[in-house]
Amino acid sequence: MITTDRMAAVDANAAALGVPRKQLMESSGNAVAREVRAVADPGAAVALVCGRGNNGGDALVAARFLKRYDVTVHLLGRPATIRTDIARENWAAVEATEITTETVTDSRDFSLAAPDGDGPDVVVDAMLGSGVSGGLREPERTAAAAINATDATVIAVDVPSGIDADTGEPTGEAATDGPADPVAVDADRVVTFHDEKPGLDAA
Repeated sequence: MITTDRMAAVDANAAALGVPRKQLMESSGNAVAREVRAVADPGAAVALVCGRGNNGGDALVAARFLKRYDVTVHLLGRPATIRTDIARENWAAVEATEITTETVTDSRDFSLAAPDGDGPDVVVDAMLGSGVSGGLREPERTAAAAINATDATVIAVDVPSGIDADTGEPTGEAATDGPADPVAVDADRVVTFHDEKPGLDAA
């Protein structure tokens, strides 16, 4: 197992040894795509819900590896606010394809449903990674509620959004006890990198 602090050190060491971060993201995204292919047949509807950090960047890479699937990428926020160069590059790469993309700047506009009303078969939670602290904010909170309400298979990237990777406890508290105000994404599967995080055993 590996803690978030140790994982940060591993990433830094990889960069110091000359392994490009872009290459690491390509490998991570490929792993996410493999997990999608393991749970759904070609042609299945796949919704990738992406934050603006490298966690979201991993899912943007995965989208490019899922050419035989009906993929929709939901970016939570404006593209101009994507936080890292490599995530921005991967957003641009997705935009250059025929993959359907949606940007969510108002949480009231978020929906996983297709125009015909059908929901996805698989949802990839790539909103927040293992290094994030604090509870879910908007639009992540609304997105988490929609993800938890779906019948789709939910795959989290690295750690379910809203869960502390070291403890398995929620990183924040809900304002109510209802499902519309979630503290974390309830994932069916987690694609974690390098080694299992301690909190995934406890969650």
